[in-house]
Amino acid sequence: MKNQIVGKVALKNFLSETKNYASIVVGAFVLSLGYSLFIVPHKLVPGGVFGLSIVVFEVVELSIGTIALLINIPLLLWGTKVLGKKTIIKTAVFMVASSFLIDAIAAQTGNAIIVDDILVSGIFGGLLVGTSIVIVKMGGATTGGSDIVARILNKKTSIQFSHLLLIMDALVVVLGILTFKDYTMAAYCLITIVTTSKTIGHYAKQTEQKKTILIFSKSNVAIQLAIAKNEHVKGDVLKLIHNEADDKMILVTKSAKHLDTVEKLVYQTDPQAHFLALESS
Repeated sequence: MKNQIVGKVALKNFLSETKNYASIVVGAFVLSLGYSLFIVPHKLVPGGVFGLSIVVFEVVELSIGTIALLINIPLLLWGTKVLGKKTIIKTAVFMVASSFLIDAIAAQTGNAIIVDDILVSGIFGGLLVGTSIVIVKMGGATTGGSDIVARILNKKTSIQFSHLLLIMDALVVVLGILTFKDYTMAAYCLITIVTTSKTIGHYAKQTEQKKTILIFSKSNVAIQLAIAKNEHVKGDVLKLIHNEADDKMILVTKSAKHLDTVEKLVYQTDPQAHFLALESS
């Protein structure tokens, strides 16, 4: 019986990780579409490592994906201690997949302009890039590059994470303007950056929504202890509003950000439990 329970928990963990890696690859594909179809053809430079790669692409005979990978590898090694082993591996998968896919799509399209209107193209590119970042984060990875640098510098300086990202994006945009000698490009780059940011913000707001969690288990006390001991989720649990040790427990969470982790903790503690999450105001 014990071996069956351990097997079920292991299977759930395997399926969960498989889902995470699938999300990372899908996110890499969506990001590649945004850059290859809408951003690169118009030589927009929306910050980050891929934006920097577009600039470098103008002066060296390497593909954008290859350049991005060459920049990302040392940054990934630098950020090993900050991100942790699991996140590093997933981020590495994203880096390789996105670099390969950007080059593969570019090889098929020849970086041809698909949407003539540069404004519309910048908006569509920003939407796809923002969506891809959200998907990748859901899989437990980061998009690497400036994200890693900002995390490291944030720990060593008093500058906020978001401000560090903004500063680095601004530097890349300025570099792009100087390289392409197109000063009006700055406005379109800004529109793409803002669209990306707004897209991420929209999805982030969805994950911040409170959830009421119904847990039906005969091990509710053990589940409470598991949640309380987990550094990632204990801060998201707002309060326990009802508990019957041998029947039902109701929790209200601050956000849905770590809902999957809470669910995993429940099933690891009691594989026979029933878990239900409802929207809460």
